[in-house]
Amino acid sequence: MNGNERRPGTPFEPPWSVDLLADLHAGVLDPQTESELRPRVEADPEARAVLAALDATLADLSSLPPLTMPDSVAARIDAALAAEARSIAPAPVLDLNAARLRKNKRLGWGAGLLTAAAVAVGVVVVALPGANDSGPPPGAQPAPTSPVAEPPLAVKGKEFGPVVGDVLKAQNYGPLENQETLAGCLQAANITSSKPLGVSPIKLDDKSAVMAILPGGQSPGSYRIVVLDPNTCGPDNPNGVLANELLGPK
Repeated sequence: MNGNERRPGTPFEPPWSVDLLADLHAGVLDPQTESELRPRVEADPEARAVLAALDATLADLSSLPPLTMPDSVAARIDAALAAEARSIAPAPVLDLNAARLRKNKRLGWGAGLLTAAAVAVGVVVVALPGANDSGPPPGAQPAPTSPVAEPPLAVKGKEFGPVVGDVLKAQNYGPLENQETLAGCLQAANITSSKPLGVSPIKLDDKSAVMAILPGGQSPGSYRIVVLDPNTCGPDNPNGVLANELLGPK
């Protein structure tokens, strides 16, 4: 049956099911069935009432404001994705010398006839006998330059939601340098934690700070956001804790 053939089993006299009227309303019936059914449906008061109700439902749905994801839900999703990414084993590092020997033996060429280099980064450099070694070989990629440091994440007030995903991807202690210094700063807020789920330097209202996302404690799916002043935070200075919020179930 193609799309122009009449839909089998379709009743052409009332009463009609709501499912059939909904298909007619949505325009998913084949043209032949719709052309035969529509005038009969429009002549039936009960069927017209169902179609009117469907029109009203669509109008109500289209007038609803756009839905936004709560920050706590976004943080839980980002944390789960970050944990999954950390659990994936890294790709094995290739031994270039061993790979070179295997290749030369398999092809039957003497050592030094061809040399494969930079396999791990997907760049193959071929050294031909008698080639001038003073310059870079043809096709060789220039050495990468040092990446330009990106500006710290910017937060205004306590609107941490937009940067949660980026912080979860990072393990950058910034001016705090290491986990031990972070733990000392958290001690001032009576917070004890293992390695943070994510940590990164940020700008909080244009002031340098460090944001850490920690497990929320006993409640599954909860997370704690702590923002520290790296210049003043320490075990004996609670004023160095600029923000301390628990997201998700308490």
